[in-house]
Amino acid sequence: MNVDPSADQGALAARADRAAALAIILTMGLLLLAGWPLVARWHTTGDIGPLGTHLVVLAVALATLPRRGRVPRAIGDWLPLVVVPILYVELRWIIPSVGAAHRDATVIMWERMLFPTNPSATLALRAHSQPLSEALHLAYALYYPLIGIPPMILFFTHARDKLAATTLALVIAYAVCFIVYPLFPVDGPRFLLGPAAAPDGPIRAYVLALLERGSSRGTAFPSSHVAASVVAALCAMQHQRRIGWIAAIIAVGLTVATVYGGFHYAVDALAGLLLGVAAWMFANAVWRAL
Repeated sequence: MNVDPSADQGALAARADRAAALAIILTMGLLLLAGWPLVARWHTTGDIGPLGTHLVVLAVALATLPRRGRVPRAIGDWLPLVVVPILYVELRWIIPSVGAAHRDATVIMWERMLFPTNPSATLALRAHSQPLSEALHLAYALYYPLIGIPPMILFFTHARDKLAATTLALVIAYAVCFIVYPLFPVDGPRFLLGPAAAPDGPIRAYVLALLERGSSRGTAFPSSHVAASVVAALCAMQHQRRIGWIAAIIAVGLTVATVYGGFHYAVDALAGLLLGVAAWMFANAVWRAL
């Protein structure tokens, strides 16, 4: 994804078009895959709501795809980043519809193999500090700004090649997570044991309320929060160095917060970290191949 300043601008624009098109193809593929479990759910429960909403999203996505200049190119560039949160919410219906056994016991076994104790239950007790807790939960709460603001700056500074490369890397990470979740659902410690014994504070209370409303059960392994945050930080370090340092600090805090707050097993965070790095490296290889 490193851009050669001497490269022909036309060739660079063509490469950005291809990268954006690939991100859109992956996103549309996820939308189509997500439809089948929702159809099965409708047949089983008779509840048309989730499937109907999904079909509306799919129709809007299809209608806004760039076609010979009739639709602004920017809409296609932003389509994946808009659809991804919708797909995450739909996982609360997709995972039960697929019906795979939840694998928390397997992840807990991995946890015991790698760590002397269960970090999601002990980390907050060992570092029981309200300022630390609030700082870590603030980093966790900054997840969506971390994902959205750097691409927005690239968009408004007309760095479309860097925006396309960043979006592609993010979509690759999310695609892996969203395919794994229905096949290998893991609830995580928050659902099984409740939040960790971290010190209370207004920021932690806000995060807990946000998770209560927006999280989908079975999406703990790998942590998509960690994976996407790592990708966002690495892309920002690559394309927006000053912003990248801030993004990196937030990503580190968020990664620790997922375990400190009892939202994920440490193995979930570790898997998310490895996935984020791998997705970024793979997106770099794809960019060069384009």
